[in-house]
Amino acid sequence: MKENINDSFEVEYKYDYTYDVLAIKVTRPFKYNKTVEMDEGVLLDFDADNVPVSLEILDASKRLDVPKYSLKKLVDFKMRISVDDKSICICANFTVLLHNKEQSPILESFTSNYSNIPAMETEFATA
Repeated sequence: MKENINDSFEVEYKYDYTYDVLAIKVTRPFKYNKTVEMDEGVLLDFDADNVPVSLEILDASKRLDVPKYSLKKLVDFKMRISVDDKSICICANFTVLLHNKEQSPILESFTSNYSNIPAMETEFATA
């Protein structure tokens, strides 16, 4: 049975232009537990209660097919995380400005649940 974590977690983000790394994490305090590599260069961190708390995307501009400058200021971000006995899935929606127009690249990724994270569904969102 999946646990529904009804609250969306408010997040903050940081983009490293030099290394093209986008890091998004919850704003509440947490105790780090483990990292699951969703895909090569897509890392999802879990806290001590096995709740997702952070997403790191390496080569972010290439993965999202947007120019690096557009990741300096996200207009909006939402991510749905679903975990079951067999898999961990994320669907992240980014809103960025390109030439004064909003674009919404999507990042979808899944991996096997070898870490035995308990089944759940939750969301991350910018304030």
